Amino acid sequence: MRSLFLLAGLLAVLGLLGGGIAPLSGNHSTALAQTTSTPNRAADPVVLTGADVPGLNGIAPTSLVAFRYTTDWQQIPLQVDERAVVDLGTVYNSTPTGVKVLSYTDPRTFTGADPDATLDQDDEIALMVKDSGGKAPYLSEPAGNVVVPRSGVEVTITDPLSPAQASYVYLFKQTGALSQGAGKQYVSYQFNLLSGDYKATYKTNNGPNPENSVITSPSFYSHHFADRWIDDELHVFAGTANRADILDRHKNLFAPGDCMRSEDTFSSAEGAFVVNKSGPVRAIRAYLGANSGPLTERQHIFYEQRQEITTFLRVHAIGGMMDFFDYSPAAKGMKYYNDLNRAGVTIDGLGDAVGAGPIQWEMVNGAQGALAISHAIATDIPGFAYSSYYLDASTRPADRQCTGDKAAYGSSGTWITQGIACTDPSKGCTNNLTSTRTISYEAPGLTAPGAEQRNKQVNHPLTYTVQSW
Repeated sequence: MRSLFLLAGLLAVLGLLGGGIAPLSGNHSTALAQTTSTPNRAADPVVLTGADVPGLNGIAPTSLVAFRYTTDWQQIPLQVDERAVVDLGTVYNSTPTGVKVLSYTDPRTFTGADPDATLDQDDEIALMVKDSGGKAPYLSEPAGNVVVPRSGVEVTITDPLSPAQASYVYLFKQTGALSQGAGKQYVSYQFNLLSGDYKATYKTNNGPNPENSVITSPSFYSHHFADRWIDDELHVFAGTANRADILDRHKNLFAPGDCMRSEDTFSSAEGAFVVNKSGPVRAIRAYLGANSGPLTERQHIFYEQRQEITTFLRVHAIGGMMDFFDYSPAAKGMKYYNDLNRAGVTIDGLGDAVGAGPIQWEMVNGAQGALAISHAIATDIPGFAYSSYYLDASTRPADRQCTGDKAAYGSSGTWITQGIACTDPSKGCTNNLTSTRTISYEAPGLTAPGAEQRNKQVNHPLTYTVQSW
């Protein structure tokens, strides 16, 4: 009789009887049939939300940890960024505007902390695909009592450009002994407001509010900000790049040579920071205020090898908008490409014929390093269209230089040449326009096909599925 009970127990464990541990589900079987190799997209993040892991909702955000499995369990960096629906008036430490958006929160700004201090459905969970691994043995968990038993979820990550590949990450509630970053800091952000403490000294009614803020990814790049909208320094560290400062300004104008509005005037008018955060996986910098568009917002998310810059336009009707990089004299000798001008031209301050149009990607490449830049504009404005801009003139440029130095070295980016309808919801307007610039920081030698591939990857982000482990 004892032998029969032992046999029944063994069969149950193997999933061959109705009771005991359930057999592998169909989803598990599908995953096992895939090639378990990490997608060849080391720069790409994977960003989940709390809604993807309902079984882990309600825990302290710092209690969530991530692991991969190779030949054993290894902890990997993870970052939780709390979000909440915020009235944009709160960001100004002012009266509510009635305009509410889902926003990152920050107790060090007037945005404040997330009212729900636990991991909730709105919060984001960020990690890097390069840290993923293979499929763990069934029923296995990290040893050493570092995670709560049976709290795990399995995240299967796939590349839509190579769907046969899959890799895995496992999320658990920890018991309290682990650091969420697993000893890593992929990018650091030193927000340095020269006037002092943000809440005590920042002038939200009018600027300027000078900064000496630096974002650094030790292996790939650094950026410097001198004020809210003023990004005035960029060094590429990847590979054999010579680390020169190749950026004069990230510029914003209404039209070429129209100096009525610029990144300088935006920073000198009313504005406020939404969030300034530096974590193990990414850094986030977001702010409001662009002259008569006080609710216009720009958000920078910095990863180890890439940056995502998203601009949420919320302003009365305007005549157009330019968003472009003006490179510095140190960029001389680099070559500029985009998807409409694949042969490239040399940035030398002497001028070139570069065809204009609705560009999808750009690239600059040289001994200074390389940037692969993808552009995307999402809008519901009827009949909307955009074009591009390029100017390379070290002396007497055809267009007045409103900010930065007096030269235009490879000035390039997107240009909305038509009028833009009102996008300010505080004025009752319902149109939306959001533009996103994604930058990949690369070693010298990037080719046009390589930049095109980066753009394709940006437009086909990694996908994932989640199930209990």
